[in-house]
Amino acid sequence: MTILTRLHLKGAVARERAGRSFAWTPIADEAGLAALRMRRVLDAEADRQAVLASFVTALSADDERLLRDLLAQADGDGDQ
Repeated sequence: MTILTRLHLKGAVARERAGRSFAWTPIADEAGLAALRMRRVLDAEADRQAVLASFVTALSADDERLLRDLLAQADGDGDQ
């Protein structure tokens, strides 16, 4: 119960009243949880640009290409 409560406070699970107890459901899949952790790390740092620059420069060429493709797709979605 303690672990579920902590996950709820972190936004990883949702809870809904089910009688005298709760029904727990995950908020995100494994990739979503990893992204949440990455955002938390980024939010905790004062120099976001330095953190992002360090992250991007450590990517492999394939991961960098994938990131560029994803950013281009996200940018295209905003135009609709």
